[in-house]
Amino acid sequence: MRYYILSFLMLFLGQRLLAQPSAVKNAGKAVFTLTTFKADGSLLGSSHGVFIDNEGHGVSDWTPFAGADHAVVVDASGKKMDVVSITGASDLYDIALFQVEGKTTGVTPANGQVTKGNKVWLMNYGKGGGTALEMTVDNVETFSGKYFYYILSGDASDNAVSCPFINSNGLVIGLMQRATTSNAIHATDVRYAADFKSTGLTVSEPLLRKTSIPVTLPKDKDQALLSMMLTAQQNDSVKYMKTVALFTRHFPTATEGYTAQAQAESARGDYAAAARTMESSIKNASDKSEAHYEYARLIYQKEAYHADAPFAAWSLDKAMQEVEEAYRLKPLPLYQHLQAQITFMQGNHQQAYDQFMTLTGTELRNPELYYEAAQCKQHLQAPQEEILALLDSAVANCREPLGPEAAPYFLARGAALDQAGQYRKAVADYNQYDSLYVGMRTAEFFYQREQCEVKARMYQQALDDIARAIYLSQGDPMLIAEMCSLQLRLNLTDDALKTSELCMKVAPEYDEGYLLNGLALIQAGKKKEGLEALQKAKDMGNQQAGELIEKHK
Repeated sequence: MRYYILSFLMLFLGQRLLAQPSAVKNAGKAVFTLTTFKADGSLLGSSHGVFIDNEGHGVSDWTPFAGADHAVVVDASGKKMDVVSITGASDLYDIALFQVEGKTTGVTPANGQVTKGNKVWLMNYGKGGGTALEMTVDNVETFSGKYFYYILSGDASDNAVSCPFINSNGLVIGLMQRATTSNAIHATDVRYAADFKSTGLTVSEPLLRKTSIPVTLPKDKDQALLSMMLTAQQNDSVKYMKTVALFTRHFPTATEGYTAQAQAESARGDYAAAARTMESSIKNASDKSEAHYEYARLIYQKEAYHADAPFAAWSLDKAMQEVEEAYRLKPLPLYQHLQAQITFMQGNHQQAYDQFMTLTGTELRNPELYYEAAQCKQHLQAPQEEILALLDSAVANCREPLGPEAAPYFLARGAALDQAGQYRKAVADYNQYDSLYVGMRTAEFFYQREQCEVKARMYQQALDDIARAIYLSQGDPMLIAEMCSLQLRLNLTDDALKTSELCMKVAPEYDEGYLLNGLALIQAGKKKEGLEALQKAKDMGNQQAGELIEKHK
C-alpha cells in the first residue's frame, strides 16, 4: 500500500511539474539566488529573485538587504555577479529593485491581471533553468490603484521564498511570500518594484539608509550629484565611497567623482593615491580646466591645513602651476581667486591684496574677497581703520536676507571693532553672529563676547555669556574662575562664594579657585577663613596669593 501511495504522489507531483507551457520553462533562466553579507564578510541573509530585463535589474525581497554591507547573486548559469546598487524598496511589501554588474537574462513583467482560478507556476532556482510548480490563484487584491497582490493555493517550501510566479505566457507576475499569520502563499506584483525610480532625494529614504549598499544613481547628472552630496551627510563613509565610485562609472568625463574620491584619499593621508586620482580626472574630464582647478584646490587645502604631512610631489608652487593651467584653458575669475589665495599663503601679502581687490570688480564679487583683503592688510600692519573699512564692505556685500554664510564676516568685524576699542559696536556684531549661527556657537565665542561686554560695562550680558561658556565647556575651571572674578567685581558676594566653591569642587588642584574663594570670604566679612583659603592658594604655588595675604592681614 505504501508503495502505491508513494507512486501516486510522485506521479501527481510529476504531472504538476511537467504540465507547464514551454514559455514557463524558459523563464527559469531569469531566476537567481541572492546572498547578503555583513561588513566583516560574514553571512547576513539569503533569498531568491528574478531578473526583469537584460540590463542587470533584479527584483527580490527586501529583508536580506537590511544591515547588509554588500551582496552577490548567482544566476541560473552559475555566474556570480555583485549587487552594485539598490534602486528602491518597500518593507511593507518586502520587495526591492536592485542593479547588478553585467548583462543578464530577464523575464518580462506581466501587464495584465491573472484572475481567480487561473493557473500559475512557481519557478524554483536551479542550474540551467530550475523547475516549475503549478499553483492556482485563489484571490486577487489591488493596491496603489494599479498593482496586484495575489493569494494562491498550493504547497511550496520555505526555500522558494522570493522565487517568481510565471503565467502561461512566460511572464512574471510576482514573487512568492509566506503569510505571517497563516500557511497561505502570497505574491506581490513585480511591476511594483519595477516601477521604482531613484532621484537625488532617494538616498534620504529611511529604509534605504539601513543598508550600506549604495542607492542607484539617477541618469540626470545634477540629480546624481545631489544624491552623492546627501550620501556624504549620512556619516557612512563606506556607502559614500561606493556612491562616489558609481558616479565616476556613470559619468566618467565629469570631475566631481574624481574630486570626491581624491578628497577622501587626501583626508586619510594617502596623498599618492589622491594624486593618481586627480591625474585620471585631468586625463578623462571633458572640462580640463575644471580638472586642473580641482587638483590645485586639493593641493592648496593640504598645504593650508596639513603642511606638517610631507608629500614631495605637492607644494604651493605645484598648486599654482595647476591653477595657472586651468586659467590658461579657461580664464575664469574663480581660478584667479585661488591664485590669490595661494599667493597669500606664500607670504606675498601686498600682491595677494591687489589680486583680491581686482576680483571685487568682477562677477565674482562677494564678502569673502573683502574679508581676505582685510587679512592681507592685517599682515601688512595697516591702520585699523583700513581693515575695518574692508570688513564693512564684506558685511555690506552679504546677501539678503542674511543667513549662516554671513556669520563669519560679522564675527571678524566684531573682533576688529573690539580690538579698536569700539566695544558696544563690537557687541552688536557679536550679537548678529550669535543670531545667524544659532546652535553652532562655542564656549570660546561666549567667552570672547563676555570679555567685550565687560569692557563695554554690559555686566548682566557678560554674566549670562560666561554662564553659557561654562555650560558648553562642561565646567572648564578657568571659565568658572572668570565668572567668580566678575561676580566679585560686581559685589555679588553670595554668588561669588558659590561659584568659587564650585571651582574648587570641579578642580581641587586648581589654585585660582582657592584664591577666589579667599577673596569672596573676605568680602563676605569672614576674614579668618578667607586668609586660610588664600594661604592654601599660596601653598599650591599661586604668587598673587602672598600679596593678597599681606594686603588683608
